[in-house]
Amino acid sequence: SKRESGLARSSAEVIAEAPWSGSVLPLDDFGTVTFDNNTVNGAGLSAANPTGIDMASDSGTPEATTSGLSGNDFSITWDSL
Repeated sequence: SKRESGLARSSAEVIAEAPWSGSVLPLDDFGTVTFDNNTVNGAGLSAANPTGIDMASDSGTPEATTSGLSGNDFSITWDSL
Protein backbone atom coordinates (compact mmCIF):
# COMPACT_ATOMS: atom_id res chain seq x y z
CA SER A 1 0.00 0.00 0.00
CA LYS A 2 1.04 3.59 -0.52
CA ARG A 3 0.55 6.26 2.14
CA GLU A 4 0.63 10.00 1.54
CA SER A 5 -0.16 12.75 4.03
CA GLY A 6 -2.94 15.26 3.39
CA LEU A 7 -5.03 13.03 1.10
CA ALA A 8 -8.04 12.41 3.32
CA ARG A 9 -11.16 12.62 1.14
CA SER A 10 -9.10 13.86 -1.80
CA SER A 11 -8.19 10.75 -3.77
CA ALA A 12 -9.63 8.77 -6.65
CA GLU A 13 -8.90 5.21 -7.77
CA VAL A 14 -9.14 3.31 -11.03
CA ILE A 15 -8.51 -0.30 -10.01
CA ALA A 16 -8.53 -3.99 -10.86
CA GLU A 17 -8.64 -6.15 -7.74
CA ALA A 18 -7.96 -9.76 -6.87
CA PRO A 19 -11.10 -11.73 -5.97
CA TRP A 20 -11.90 -12.32 -2.29
CA SER A 21 -13.60 -15.25 -0.57
CA GLY A 22 -12.45 -15.33 3.06
CA SER A 23 -8.97 -14.43 1.79
CA VAL A 24 -7.41 -13.10 -1.41
CA LEU A 25 -7.75 -15.63 -4.25
CA PRO A 26 -5.26 -16.05 -7.13
CA LEU A 27 -5.75 -13.90 -10.20
CA ASP A 28 -7.00 -15.55 -13.39
CA ASP A 29 -5.01 -14.86 -16.54
CA PHE A 30 -6.97 -11.80 -17.71
CA GLY A 31 -4.34 -10.78 -20.27
CA THR A 32 -4.35 -7.00 -20.51
CA VAL A 33 -7.20 -4.71 -19.49
CA THR A 34 -7.20 -1.15 -20.83
CA PHE A 35 -8.79 1.76 -18.97
CA ASP A 36 -9.60 4.55 -21.47
CA ASN A 37 -10.54 8.21 -21.01
CA ASN A 38 -10.22 8.26 -17.22
CA THR A 39 -11.27 11.46 -15.46
CA VAL A 40 -11.15 12.86 -11.92
CA ASN A 41 -13.60 15.64 -11.05
CA GLY A 42 -14.20 16.24 -14.76
CA ALA A 43 -10.51 16.62 -15.67
CA GLY A 44 -8.33 14.04 -17.40
CA LEU A 45 -6.52 11.61 -15.08
CA SER A 46 -3.09 12.82 -16.23
CA ALA A 47 -3.79 16.26 -14.70
CA ALA A 48 -3.92 14.58 -11.27
CA ASN A 49 -0.33 13.26 -11.62
CA PRO A 50 -1.41 9.73 -10.59
CA THR A 51 0.74 6.99 -9.09
CA GLY A 52 0.50 3.49 -10.59
CA ILE A 53 0.63 0.63 -8.10
CA ASP A 54 1.45 -2.93 -9.21
CA MET A 55 -0.08 -5.98 -7.52
CA ALA A 56 2.38 -8.46 -5.98
CA SER A 57 2.07 -11.63 -3.93
CA ASP A 58 3.10 -11.74 -0.27
CA SER A 59 6.48 -13.06 -1.44
CA GLY A 60 6.91 -10.06 -3.79
CA THR A 61 6.22 -11.89 -7.08
CA PRO A 62 4.52 -9.50 -9.56
CA GLU A 63 0.94 -10.58 -10.29
CA ALA A 64 -0.30 -7.60 -12.31
CA THR A 65 1.63 -4.65 -13.71
CA THR A 66 0.28 -1.17 -14.43
CA SER A 67 1.52 0.56 -17.59
CA GLY A 68 2.54 4.17 -17.76
CA LEU A 69 -0.11 6.74 -18.58
CA SER A 70 -0.74 7.52 -22.26
CA GLY A 71 -2.87 10.68 -22.21
CA ASN A 72 -5.62 9.60 -19.82
CA ASP A 73 -5.39 5.90 -20.69
CA PHE A 74 -3.45 3.05 -19.07
CA SER A 75 -3.54 -0.74 -18.91
CA ILE A 76 -3.01 -3.48 -16.37
CA THR A 77 -1.37 -6.75 -17.49
CA TRP A 78 -1.57 -10.11 -15.71
CA ASP A 79 1.91 -11.44 -14.85
CA SER A 80 1.67 -14.74 -12.98
CA LEU A 81 -0.30 -16.99 -10.66
